[in-house]
Amino acid sequence: MLEFLRQKVKRRAWVSVVLLSLVVLVLAATYLSLVGQNAARGRHIQQLQSEYFRLRRENAQLEVKIAQAGSVETLRRRAVEELGLEVVPPERMDFVTPVE
Repeated sequence: MLEFLRQKVKRRAWVSVVLLSLVVLVLAATYLSLVGQNAARGRHIQQLQSEYFRLRRENAQLEVKIAQAGSVETLRRRAVEELGLEVVPPERMDFVTPVE
């Protein structure tokens, strides 16, 4: 009878050790999974930040180009070179007055 009780206690101890090991294993796997997900999210955030700053630099460069393209000097040069227009001096201008 005593031997039977010892075997039963040993069996329960082994079952407890196995169950505890399984619980620890599941917790460790869950922890590693969460750490991996956080690392992947961190890399993704860094990529998004890098792209954000690149787009801001590109946007600033485009704003400079827009400002340059809209300047009076650029418009005058394009009118002469690309459209064949010329600046007319005031003495060559004819003004028309409206007739009532």
